[in-house]
Amino acid sequence: MFFETERLSTRKFEIDDFEDFHEMQSNENVMKYIIGRGKTRTENANELQRIIESYNDDYTDPLIMAISERNDENRRIMGACAVVKSENGAFEVGYRFSEKYWGKGYGSEILNGLLHFCLTDLAMNNIISIVDKENIYSVKILDRSPMQFIREYEEEGTKNILRLYKLEKPN
Repeated sequence: MFFETERLSTRKFEIDDFEDFHEMQSNENVMKYIIGRGKTRTENANELQRIIESYNDDYTDPLIMAISERNDENRRIMGACAVVKSENGAFEVGYRFSEKYWGKGYGSEILNGLLHFCLTDLAMNNIISIVDKENIYSVKILDRSPMQFIREYEEEGTKNILRLYKLEKPN
């Protein structure tokens, strides 16, 4: 386990998580602001294998975690969250949930847990999050979070407008 919140728990992905992982990653609505389409079964099998193999590294970058309900003995995957080192030395956080878990407050809960995990357990000082401006529910979550809105900018090579948020560890 990496960290827990009131209702959620994070852990390493396992090969047995494939069906839940595929359900999330193949959903057009879930992936709309990530790659613009759902992924195929083969793409998801390859990605899950890469994630599992990444846990063998001493320092995992990116660190991708499975999200499940704390009280679920079956440990069904509800979503995923990640910490990725960005080009400017900051660490970017993100998350996604299967569509059937939307609208239950899990996004805010996992983001706050992820930020606490990054600041305390991973001792990070500079955390960012980037979201497509059209992803209004994620924008609302970030606007209510401890992260500070920095600016909007056009994603290179696209017409997408992205919003950048930042959280710096107090000295």
